[in-house]
Amino acid sequence: MKLRTLLLMSLATCGTASPAFATTHLTGGFPNSDPYVGASIGLLRYDAGVVPTVSPSAIVFRAGLPLNSFLAIEGRVGTGLSSDQADGHSVGLGTYWGAYAKGALGLTPRLSVYGVAGLASVSLNRNFAGDTTNTGLSVGVGGDYQLSQALALNFEWTYLPSPSQADSNLFSFGVNYSL
Repeated sequence: MKLRTLLLMSLATCGTASPAFATTHLTGGFPNSDPYVGASIGLLRYDAGVVPTVSPSAIVFRAGLPLNSFLAIEGRVGTGLSSDQADGHSVGLGTYWGAYAKGALGLTPRLSVYGVAGLASVSLNRNFAGDTTNTGLSVGVGGDYQLSQALALNFEWTYLPSPSQADSNLFSFGVNYSL
């Protein structure tokens, strides 16, 4: 719970500090307020404590709408690409969706860092303790690096809702495209 509180405080700080420090519009990684779409691949680190940690792969698609230079809303959907197993315990991502607020802080004209907070739902396929779907608060931090007027690289760590006594974290890397 301390981690969640820390991340929410970081997001609030990004949202309030951005107007004072940002050098340009960097919501979504672009110097404009146009909508953007993106895709990323990553690893879902699933740690249930009593079973070995596994890391199935995932793909996530996003669409974002900047509200101003420092704040955007994003919708995300994703699914698993492969499952992972250890000591006979297998986990795979079934589906994932999320709705997030994104507060960005420009560090340079091309690089921004951000925090996201919102509601997400994660469906996990497990060969132990049954499949599970969890919906709840999701937070994360990441960065966007603008390559061109319409293309930006993206990296992110996201804490996802998970069953009790377990943690699900998504580490991803991808691209955003300004429409």
